[in-house]
Amino acid sequence: MNNEELKNLIIYTGVFYQDNEIYRTRSQIWFKTFDNARKLGIKVVVRNDGGLPDEMLNRIKAYENITIVDKKEGGANTLGGGRREALQKAIEIADKEGKKNPVFLWTEPEKDDLIMEKSLLSIIAEIRAGSNIAVLEREEKAWDQLPPFQRWVEKRANKKANEIIQSTTGSEIKLDWWFAPKAFDKIGARCFLDYNSNKDRLDLWDSIMVPILNAIRDGKKVKSVPVDFLYNKKQIDNESDESNKEIKIKRIEQYAQILKELGDEKWIEFFEDSKDELDKIKELNKGDSVNKGELLKEAKKSVVNKFFK
Repeated sequence: MNNEELKNLIIYTGVFYQDNEIYRTRSQIWFKTFDNARKLGIKVVVRNDGGLPDEMLNRIKAYENITIVDKKEGGANTLGGGRREALQKAIEIADKEGKKNPVFLWTEPEKDDLIMEKSLLSIIAEIRAGSNIAVLEREEKAWDQLPPFQRWVEKRANKKANEIIQSTTGSEIKLDWWFAPKAFDKIGARCFLDYNSNKDRLDLWDSIMVPILNAIRDGKKVKSVPVDFLYNKKQIDNESDESNKEIKIKRIEQYAQILKELGDEKWIEFFEDSKDELDKIKELNKGDSVNKGELLKEAKKSVVNKFFK
């Protein structure tokens, strides 16, 4: 296989922006990812999830290898729905250009080190070998970069997810579920496009994980592919959850919500038991009551106690 294979790869991703330090840092890394793809001659579909300043949006539009999918009124209103719109556009591009055996790669735009020739060729090779879905796997050097709490949560989450797969499908495959990038052929793509067709799923982070469970259950070929990858140090330093309580809360939320959507009975029960507190938190966040802070603290404490019960 030579570098001509890279022309059969289409990357799709999504960008969202808020005017704070986290997103200012992330957006700097986006352009490294886009530059890497352009140097390799790889097409990229970018779903614009909102908030981008005109200057930044125009800068993305200047890339000749990028197609932007804007968030439209009446269109997808979930994170998963936006990703499916971007994937559908990637498939349309592949069809229009006559790519007979295209490979599609979902990745977050902050993973610039992934968009390297060596890693991408190994991913494509796995799809060429017959896998419908390639789940990318971090090596220890990437794990070692993570803050302790994130590393603990993601390793624990992977262990639980793999146990669910074994108990529900009989497969003993071990996957790095919490590493977002996934690659697939057109058969694998259909597993992602069909997700949440009944509009009864969370359709956030689960939209790139639960379809893999469904694919394994349906007999599709899924394989783990180790990649030579390191996180961008600026992002790691900026988003260290050792000092950022909101990031810690988000990691806990992702852990529980994804495992629930994968069918973990413990977390299905947790969300049923915590429904009143979670609804109260949502209402308090919308309002502006005098003692909002204390009420929120009390409701969140109750949820956290149930989480670690």
